[in-house]
Amino acid sequence: MKKLQLYNSLSNSLEDFIPLDANNVRIYACGPTVYASPHVGNARPLVIFDILFRLLKELYPKVTYVRNITDVDDKINTRARERKISIGELTEEVTREFHKNTALLGVLPVTHEPRATAHIWEMLNIIQKLISNDFAYENQGHVLFRVRKLTNYGILSKRNLDDMIAGSRVEIAPYKEDPMDFVLWKPSEEDTPAWDSPFGKGRPGWHIECSAMSHKYLGERFDIHAGGQDLMFPHHENELAQNFGAFGCLMANYWIHNGMLLVNGQKMSKSLGNIISLEDALQQYDGEIVRYTLLSSHYQKTLDWTDQLIAQSKQSLNRLYGALELSKSCSEIPFRQNQQIVDALCGNLNTPLALHILREIADAIYKSTSQSEINELGAQLKNGAALLGLLYRKSEEWFRQENKLISEQEIGQLIADRKKAKSENNFQLADKIRDELLKKNIQIEDTTDGTTWRNV
Repeated sequence: MKKLQLYNSLSNSLEDFIPLDANNVRIYACGPTVYASPHVGNARPLVIFDILFRLLKELYPKVTYVRNITDVDDKINTRARERKISIGELTEEVTREFHKNTALLGVLPVTHEPRATAHIWEMLNIIQKLISNDFAYENQGHVLFRVRKLTNYGILSKRNLDDMIAGSRVEIAPYKEDPMDFVLWKPSEEDTPAWDSPFGKGRPGWHIECSAMSHKYLGERFDIHAGGQDLMFPHHENELAQNFGAFGCLMANYWIHNGMLLVNGQKMSKSLGNIISLEDALQQYDGEIVRYTLLSSHYQKTLDWTDQLIAQSKQSLNRLYGALELSKSCSEIPFRQNQQIVDALCGNLNTPLALHILREIADAIYKSTSQSEINELGAQLKNGAALLGLLYRKSEEWFRQENKLISEQEIGQLIADRKKAKSENNFQLADKIRDELLKKNIQIEDTTDGTTWRNV
């Protein structure tokens, strides 16, 4: 069995995964800020880290996976004002949509899903520790992290502090000792959320939220911190700094970051008008097609979302489900995990290789003339796909739900029309009907008992 290896952004190298506690692997991933519908790029870490969660559950007896919901943020305040609704109404609406979409993507429920607003006390507790350790200071109702106090600041993003300051165009706020100091707590205006604190009524900064929630559920040090590459700086760098300042230790041993998503070769942006919301994508395509598409490229690489790629994903799923259609008795075979798929994922979550292995199994099913072999291969296909969160439906359900090209009633009518054409020696029409059905992924076969059909 292959050892699990992950690319660690902290060391910029591929490393063997060695958990702090093999009886309870602990992972934290940054969740959504619930101010607006996420775009398809936001779905990529959800799916990738769901694969990591599934794999760890396969390898270890217990996995604690925490993914937060950020429900206090300036973007939330601004959006609520724009829509003329309360902050609570906005965050609940977007959170419901998020849960619906993660389910459609086949993402498993996490162990804990803490909300920032329910952990203000934990944030204040860490802020007090930082002040006591001289890593934070209070000024004009703000509490800020003293960046220069931490000698290894930039250890994750590999940025030099002086270079960051030289390249910064941010105006130095009067309450800052240093331009790079970042906010832990800030005063609130009248129409923004506020909590009582030793520093006056206010609200937390973004970075302290994840530090507090991960600490509560996973401890001072845990195994894996995951998120998109865009979060590496400043968010993850500042989380790591806060942990050093408060507890004197590294926050997580492994930092896993997924690459970005482009649309037709371009970065998503409002100016280009090419932002695709996850909600729209899931209305246009089945969630399993979206999931397959997101897994088709290695998680560290940039993924280009194109119509062609989505069409290829749909075609691949049709072929995989068609192979399952041929091996309907595979469910009677005792479950045995597909070691090839496990090994592929143990190689730094190599999902393209895992999908290639599934396609090879399907090819073998189509070529085989032995039903017992087909059933055995079908079991391998289904069990391996389960680790990727794929092929969880019956093939009949998949073709009914996904293709929607033709109803069973229409198929029956066309088969009857073909039978009539053949009885009248109109073989040209009979062949035409057969070809039309094939275009709609329906293959017919004439037997001594009549004409049968199946999805292909």
